[in-house]
Amino acid sequence: MTFLLNLAKFLLIGTSAFALVACQTTSKTAETVEESTDNFEYIQAESQAEQERLQQELEQAKQEQERLQAEAENAQAEAENAQAEADKAREAQALAEEKALAEQKKADDEAAARAKAQSDAAKARADAARAREAAAKAVDEGTAGVVNENVPLGMPTDSVYFDFDKSFIVPKFDDVINAHAEYLKANPDLNVEIQGNCDERGSREYNIGLGNRRALAVKAGLEILGIQGSRISITSFGSEKPIALGHDESSWQQNRRADFVY
Repeated sequence: MTFLLNLAKFLLIGTSAFALVACQTTSKTAETVEESTDNFEYIQAESQAEQERLQQELEQAKQEQERLQAEAENAQAEAENAQAEADKAREAQALAEEKALAEQKKADDEAAARAKAQSDAAKARADAARAREAAAKAVDEGTAGVVNENVPLGMPTDSVYFDFDKSFIVPKFDDVINAHAEYLKANPDLNVEIQGNCDERGSREYNIGLGNRRALAVKAGLEILGIQGSRISITSFGSEKPIALGHDESSWQQNRRADFVY
């Protein structure tokens, strides 16, 4: 009986001890779980904060990149504008230089034209002086010519006549030049002077030049027919040696001529 009573006490004490240990273990496990939960929530919060910080830094980096890109584009645009301005300046400079060269050439041409005009005027004055001297001499000495029936009625037979303001020989006077060429060939010791004349219209200088061209045309005709140029001299009287003194077309026609003078 005593044995059974002691056994019962022993079992009761063991059960109580086991229950106490189990209770303590359960309490400690709960505390560990709670602590782990707190730690997880803390880590999760820290991770979320880090994520947000990284996202913010990424946004800032993106904004900085966009700002730098904008600055680069502005710099490129400014460089292009500067290049365009430089090209425009070079083009303006080239145009200015071209204009300056054109103006210089124009000035040079005008100066050359003035110099030539002065030279021509001086030559025309000299020709006019010689023409006046030759005219006076011709009046004193008279002229001689070759008779030819193929000249206009009432005009000298020792002349070739010209249209108004022209210096080319019309075909109807080819026979006149041929007759004089044959006369010169038959008389190789003779020389001839061709005197160019004009009507009264036109300036003195212009008519001296026109008379000279008419005399040269007749000389060229003789040379083509075999007369040496050294035997032919030319003089221009301009309008200073008229045959007809009227102021009409009939008179002008008679004065537009080149005379053969031996």
